[in-house]
Amino acid sequence: MRWIGGTACLLLAALVLGGCALVRPFAGGVRLQEVGRRAGFRVPECVLVDPATGTYYVSNVDSDAGLFWADDGAARITRVQADGPRLDRWRDSTPAAPLNSPKGMCLLGERLYIADNARLLSCLAAGGGDLTVVTAGFVNANDLATDGTSIWLSDSAEGVGQVWCIAPDGSSKRQVPAPSRVNGLTFHQGRLYAVSWDAHDVYELDPDGHLPPRPFGQAHHFTNLDGIEVLDDGTFIVSDFVGNQICAISPDRLEVTVLARVTAPADLGVDRRRGLLYAPLFTQNEVVVFSIVR
Repeated sequence: MRWIGGTACLLLAALVLGGCALVRPFAGGVRLQEVGRRAGFRVPECVLVDPATGTYYVSNVDSDAGLFWADDGAARITRVQADGPRLDRWRDSTPAAPLNSPKGMCLLGERLYIADNARLLSCLAAGGGDLTVVTAGFVNANDLATDGTSIWLSDSAEGVGQVWCIAPDGSSKRQVPAPSRVNGLTFHQGRLYAVSWDAHDVYELDPDGHLPPRPFGQAHHFTNLDGIEVLDDGTFIVSDFVGNQICAISPDRLEVTVLARVTAPADLGVDRRRGLLYAPLFTQNEVVVFSIVR
C-alpha cells in the first residue's frame, strides 16, 4: 500500500496526468482530496463499500488486454479493511466455482451480488462461501445496483442498451428502457440513474419501464463514462474512463466540474459515513482513495 499526502497531491495535480485531485469546486462546493492509494490488485473494475463496516470489496478482472470479457476463470474478489493495512484475496476463482471477468457488485441482505459476463452470481458477504448462479443469459453483464428489494443489472454489449430488474433469488426478471452501451447504475431517493459508454451522458431511467431514458444533456463534457454515484445532497459523481477524469454534476444537472485527473477510473465506490470516494484505476492496478470535502 502506498499513501500520498494530500498537500503534495495538490502541488502536483496541475503537472501529472493521472495524479492527484483537482480541488476546484463548483457552486455546490464539492471537491476531492486524494488521501491514499492501495496497490496489489489485478485489473480492478469495481469498488463496493459495506456501509456497516467501511470494509470494501474490489472486483479483479485479472485478464490481459483484449480479454476483459473472457470466460477464463482467472478472476478474484479482494476485500480490504477500511482502517487498516490488511488486504485479503477474499474469493479466488476455482474450477468448481469460476469467476469470469467480474465487474459490478452490490450488497442486499447477507449476500454479495456479482456481475460475471453472462451471469449474475451471489455469495455470502461474510465469508464468501456458497457461490451460486442467480440467473444467466446476458452478454456483457456490467454494473449492479439495488433499490433494497431487487437487483438491477446493466448489459453493456455493443449495440445493446439493457437494464434488468431481477429478484434476489432469480425467480423473475424484467427489462426497462436504457441508453445504448449502458454502464454504471445507481439509485438515489428511489430514482434510478445510469451512464452510457457510447452516448457519453448521464440518464435518469424509469424503474417502472414506461418512460424512455431522460438524458442530462451533458455529453459534450465526457468521453466514455463508466461509474456513477450520488451524494446525499444530490451531487452526481461520475468516472470518465477514457477521459481520465472524475467529475461532479450539480444536483440541478446543469453544471459539470472536473474533480480529479486519474488514469482509467472505473466503477466508483462511496463510504458515506467516512466521507470517502474510492476509484479503481483499471489499467494501473491501484485503488485511489479521496476524501470528499465541502
